[in-house]
Amino acid sequence: YKIYKKIMKNKSLIDTVIKIPENISLEKNISSSVYTITGPLGSSTLDLKKLDRFGSACINIDTRNKQVIVRSFHPSYNGLYKQLIENKFIGVSRGFCIYLDIVGVGYHQGSPIKDTIVLKLGHSHDIHYKVPSGVRVFLQSPSEICLFGVDLNQVSQVAHSIRNTRPPSIYKGKGIRLSNENITTRTGKRK
Repeated sequence: YKIYKKIMKNKSLIDTVIKIPENISLEKNISSSVYTITGPLGSSTLDLKKLDRFGSACINIDTRNKQVIVRSFHPSYNGLYKQLIENKFIGVSRGFCIYLDIVGVGYHQGSPIKDTIVLKLGHSHDIHYKVPSGVRVFLQSPSEICLFGVDLNQVSQVAHSIRNTRPPSIYKGKGIRLSNENITTRTGKRK
């Protein structure tokens, strides 16, 4: 405790100001520290206690001046919280889109049934993947999937769980991959 006190005396607080865009509104839940961010595409929640569990930074939301102030002793915390909050703002105003490519002979997606994707990936059975309610799926072609949503964490989680149903092979590169992902293949056995 004494060492921590000495460190805190030597360091000064670093402020980071994030402007809230015009088309986004913030509303606070009265009973807890949960803020609801609403924009043109929908709404998302921001839980300050969940975001800063250990009290490493102070996050103040000033609705009058339309800004969020992050205070911390370490600039790395300021950058982290700034990026997380800005991702929420971008999500409700523009949204996030992730493309997946299906590579391989006979690998494709079947016809969708309600909120499930049917994937035919060379297994003895079809894979039925249920998509959560916050993510929309657009089937561009039989070998391309587009995932769109407001929450970046949820969209990327769904993309990686779909990718893990058949990850790309290290020898031929067959499987499901992100469209911007580079796969380095190995050479097989030589005679």
